[in-house]
Order: sequence, then structure tokens, then C-alpha cells
Amino acid sequence: MTEQVEPFDLGVTWEPNAPSACLVSDDMGKTALALMPHGDDLDQRCVVILWSGTHSACLSDPNDEAISGHRLYAKGLADVLWAGVVRNSEAVAALVRQNAVHPFHDPSRFQDLVHHVLPMKECVAEVIAQTMAIRRFDSPTLEAAVTAMRG
Repeated sequence: MTEQVEPFDLGVTWEPNAPSACLVSDDMGKTALALMPHGDDLDQRCVVILWSGTHSACLSDPNDEAISGHRLYAKGLADVLWAGVVRNSEAVAALVRQNAVHPFHDPSRFQDLVHHVLPMKECVAEVIAQTMAIRRFDSPTLEAAVTAMRG
């Protein structure tokens, strides 16, 4: 099957021009992406997307002006405004292959992983994890991300 990105409604949006994105991840599989709320959002607390069972998390290029250069752009990322889910993710398949060298490798450990992609103004967030939740904190993004990781 071919890798494909589909828009995914998180139920929240963030400030599109200055999200002040902050990604925090630990070695126990927890990841938090904190973003400033959209100006039209009635709840002006910081938006935190919290993942558990994380196997990979990053904020990286390209920015919004070069998004057409992203490897997933022609695979559906072009249609994603806020968040997308990558079906048949090549990145998840690469994690399975990479870990297959372990003598006790169990590919079923990777079957529940979901690859999320979130294009933003200055970067793209990609997280491969088991579960995801949305939380809100009344603090700046860095503080909100750290608080979410503690809770």
C-alpha cells in the first residue's frame, strides 16, 4: 500500500503565523507539542498536544514557504491545513526494520503506532506514537509543554 496523508481534525487550531511551537519529548515515550491558540479560539489557553508511546518526534524544516519540498507534500500533505495522519507510513515501517536486528524483536509492538504530521509557519512537527490527547494550560508554550509532561 502507498503512503498517504489524510487531514485529521484535532478539534483545536493554533495561531497560524506565530504558534511559538515548543516540542518536548522524554525517553519514556511521552511527547508534548505546545502551541499558542488561534486568535478566534474562545479558549485562549495554550494548546498542548500530548502523545504517549512515542517512538519518534521532531520539529524540522521545511517552513510554510518551502512545504512543497516535504517528502509527504505530494502524498496528501498539500491538503493538510492543521494536522494530518500518515497512513501506511514509511517512517513507521523504517522503525520496524531498524528494530528487527534485536534478538527479541516483536513487530506487533509497532502495530498501534500512528504517524501525525502538523505543518506550521516555521517548521513541521512529526510524531509517531500510540495515543494522543489535547490539553490546555494557562501559560506560555514552553511552560505548558513541561507542565503537560509532568502530569
